[in-house]
Amino acid sequence: MVMYNKAVLDNGLRVITSTMPHSRSVCLAILVGAGSCYESKEEAGISHFAEHLFFKGTQRRPTSKEITQDIEG
Repeated sequence: MVMYNKAVLDNGLRVITSTMPHSRSVCLAILVGAGSCYESKEEAGISHFAEHLFFKGTQRRPTSKEITQDIEG
């Protein structure tokens, strides 16, 4: 059974951590309780826009493959 700790930051962000003493690596997952079903009329489309920012690349890393390679090494 995996033991974990849960904390809530002042800004409401929930952080869950688990220690794996015999592992020399780190895993990070960002899970967001968001999406178009949570958007107001004024915010319509912001989740889709954020998705493109996260997965479609940047000027320095124009493809998702380059982002993945930089993250994974």
